[in-house]
Amino acid sequence: MLKIALFNQKAGVGTTTTTLNLAAAYHRKQRPVIMLDMDPQSRLTEVFRHTGIDPQQALIRHYRDGVPLAELLQPLRNGMQLIPAHAELMQLDTAFGRGPDTLRRLSVALQAAAFQHSRGVVLMDCCPVLGVIALSAVVASDLVLIPVSCDYLSINSAVKMDKALNALTPVLKRPVPRRYLLTRADKRKAMTSEVEQEMRRLFGNEVLLSKLYEQASLAESLRMGQHIFEHEADGAAAQDVMALYYELQDVVKQLPGAVAA
Repeated sequence: MLKIALFNQKAGVGTTTTTLNLAAAYHRKQRPVIMLDMDPQSRLTEVFRHTGIDPQQALIRHYRDGVPLAELLQPLRNGMQLIPAHAELMQLDTAFGRGPDTLRRLSVALQAAAFQHSRGVVLMDCCPVLGVIALSAVVASDLVLIPVSCDYLSINSAVKMDKALNALTPVLKRPVPRRYLLTRADKRKAMTSEVEQEMRRLFGNEVLLSKLYEQASLAESLRMGQHIFEHEADGAAAQDVMALYYELQDVVKQLPGAVAA
């Protein structure tokens, strides 16, 4: 099973939007998909609130009550599955600390039989705080996907992310594979090109060729509780998401101990 953590310490870069639509792209390609909402603000969960999911059956119950993750999975009408978030996740650091057992707990839970579909994909939508929740997702992941919006402040955030992930190398006894995804790109603005050039200077081939361009349909689909393929399957935004999907297939094949792409 492929496990991808979507994480940036800067909020508002499109992490939830990317999680939802990338999950939908995998689903369109007949891959079993599970989304984990790991943000106490529950933005991904809110997208599906109208579908009748039970927000009380959230990820926090695994930590607080020992409920297996498989029992928290909730089916969505579009065929994917979601483990919701809850505001109590915010208390995880104070309740459990940052010891190795806590940080590896999610990784161990995802090794359960229910998650061992060879073509399955788990996408973890992380909160923009370097705490137990996000660190647990990084520890459990095969790849960290870092959305970076095309503005100058986001470059500084990307540098901080790079340092934070590098600091985990001695703890995990392995490098943390990562890729940077430029989001909210705009071909009309010079800033998009300038940000891309600087990101490539700093991070080279770790910056994906694919970009998610600023499209009204992305915001509209979230507002309507839909992924982009439900909202506008033939539009430019959907094409951007599929380009990202295909590029990630090549990235995953290059990972150490490559998992199914």
